[in-house]
Amino acid sequence: MFKVLLTGASGFVGSNFLQRHGEDFTITTVSLKSSSPESLNLRGYDCILHCAALVHQMQGAPEDQYFAVNYELTKKLANTAKRAGVPHFVFVSTAHVFGDSGDLYDHARRLDEKSPCHPHDPYGRSKLAAEQYLQSLSDETFKVSIVRPPMVYGKGAKGNILSLIKLVKTVPFMPLGYKENARSIVYVGNLCYQLSLIIQKRAGGIFLPQDREPISIGTLVESIALALKVKRIIFKPPQMLLKALFALTPKVSLRLFGTLAMNSTESDRAIEYKAPMTTLEALQEMIRN
Repeated sequence: MFKVLLTGASGFVGSNFLQRHGEDFTITTVSLKSSSPESLNLRGYDCILHCAALVHQMQGAPEDQYFAVNYELTKKLANTAKRAGVPHFVFVSTAHVFGDSGDLYDHARRLDEKSPCHPHDPYGRSKLAAEQYLQSLSDETFKVSIVRPPMVYGKGAKGNILSLIKLVKTVPFMPLGYKENARSIVYVGNLCYQLSLIIQKRAGGIFLPQDREPISIGTLVESIALALKVKRIIFKPPQMLLKALFALTPKVSLRLFGTLAMNSTESDRAIEYKAPMTTLEALQEMIRN
């Protein structure tokens, strides 16, 4: 059984991985808040799964704080792991490294493993810096896997999906039936399953976890209503109103109606990954629990 050191076990992804795959691996957890990476004895471990991070915050945090946690700690942990002979380092990064806000008009566009990265916030920049450092360490004896999740949802997660669920619960008429766009999202159970495959197969490279296919805002709202077992009138706003919204509120419009989707065919094939749950099944599990 693979011996795995897990950081960030109290966070959303780390705690879910421990809960869902704790019996598949011999897992030791460590807090980098109380233990410096240099002090860790990592000999004998097969893999480091590094989930600990200062995540994107709406209120923001100083850039140096993001770099101290997301770059410096990752760098020190990776150096310690390589010196100890750990053969595999899995880094949970973020799709924020792409620096892509989406597109309101080109709904066929997809990001992939080779797409250029131009992060525009401290969170994305610090994660990309860590990725680049890890890639500089990668060799035949030290395999590096970089995992770039889009928006992760599930029980206990904050963010847009939770806001939509609350909205669908309370509002009977919803002008969110727009189905031209496509967004990549990933259920935490699907993400954890992919992480387990990466560890088991010792697969290096860049991975783009997502549900089985990108989803439109209209289909997402319909799926939430189905999962909640409520009837809602969901309709597409008139084209003239959409054009006015796009012009007057571009940031809000991008979040609701923009396309920000990934093509993960290459990395999925490398580890024979198929998300075990559809988005509807995942929403049903999230709401049921």
